[in-house]
Amino acid sequence: MTKTSASSRRRAAVPAEEEIRFWMRAPAVTVNLAAPVSEALALMREHNVRRLPVVIDTGELRGIITQGDIRGADLLRVAGMDPFEIADALRRIKVYEVMTEDPITVTPETSLREAAMLMIDNKIGGLPVVDEHNMVVGIITESDLFEALVHVLERRDTEEEG
Repeated sequence: MTKTSASSRRRAAVPAEEEIRFWMRAPAVTVNLAAPVSEALALMREHNVRRLPVVIDTGELRGIITQGDIRGADLLRVAGMDPFEIADALRRIKVYEVMTEDPITVTPETSLREAAMLMIDNKIGGLPVVDEHNMVVGIITESDLFEALVHVLERRDTEEEG
């Protein structure tokens, strides 16, 4: 997948409430690329998230790992593999071995519309939000965009009633 970053495009100014910074989850829960997959899975469960930006020690983005990337463990269980062997495999496999490298990113100034279009066009459920140094500052997901949509619709309904 080629890296398409919203920060590399020119765009018209949008109202602040329509920028990613207003709706992103920050700080994002991240995982180090050298961590075992078992740690990524534990972080996902602990924070009730389905994807984690993958960073190096400095916090710079290197990839993204999703529950789908890890889901192979469920297939191993169904295939009859011993749960202890699965757990051991998840401890041995490193995040960098299964992550998506160079994920599509957005900046805090990116519009909600642009982020939504990137997700639709690339069939992905979330985007790491990075600053000018490629440091992870947050994450925006489908759920966040739905929350923004509900907010906009409620505001519109209130304005129509008033």
